Amino acid sequence: MAKAIFEMFDNLADFLEDRGAKPGSCKAYIFGGCALHLHTNARGSSDLDIELEAMDRISPNELVLALDEVFFDDPETGPSSIVFDPNFTPTLAPLHEDYQEDAIWLNRNEEDSPVWVYLVQKVDLAISKLGRYGDQDIDDIHTLFDHGLSIEEFKYRAEEARKYFPGNLDRLTGNITHVIKTYTK
Repeated sequence: MAKAIFEMFDNLADFLEDRGAKPGSCKAYIFGGCALHLHTNARGSSDLDIELEAMDRISPNELVLALDEVFFDDPETGPSSIVFDPNFTPTLAPLHEDYQEDAIWLNRNEEDSPVWVYLVQKVDLAISKLGRYGDQDIDDIHTLFDHGLSIEEFKYRAEEARKYFPGNLDRLTGNITHVIKTYTK
C-alpha cells in the first residue's frame, strides 16, 4: 500500500513538472487511514486523505485527474486500489497549530520534486480523529497508542489543539477525556 501511495504522489509530481512547477511548490500532508498505515503498518484505506498546500494554479478537476487511481496487490486482500479523496479537508478537525511544522518529510532526498510529501505525526493524526470520533476513529487512536504514541504527548497536544478548534468544544473535551481515561487506568 505504501508503494501505491508514493506512486500517486509521483504521478502528481509528473503532472506538475509538465506544467512548469518549481521544487516544493506543492506540499502534501497525509492524514486518515493511509497515514495510519504508514505509521503502524496496520489497517489501510482505499482513499488517500491529503491536505494540499499551494495548489492555486490547478483546478480541482485537474487535480483529480493528476491523482488518478493506483492499483496494487494487498498481501491480505489481493487486488486493491487507492484513490484521492477530493472531499477531504482538515479545516474542521481539531489540530495543533504546529502540525505542519512538525510533520515528517517523506521525500527521501528528492528536493527537486515539485511535490513535497509530509506525514502528520502520530499525535496529530490521533487528534484529528477526535472531531468525528466514530468507531473506526477510536480504533485508529488505540492503534496509534499501541504503536508508540504516549498519553502524555496526547494530553498536552490535544489540550493545545482544543484552543483552535472551530467546532463543539464540549464534545471535543468529552472525546479527549474519554481517550485519556481509557489509557490511564
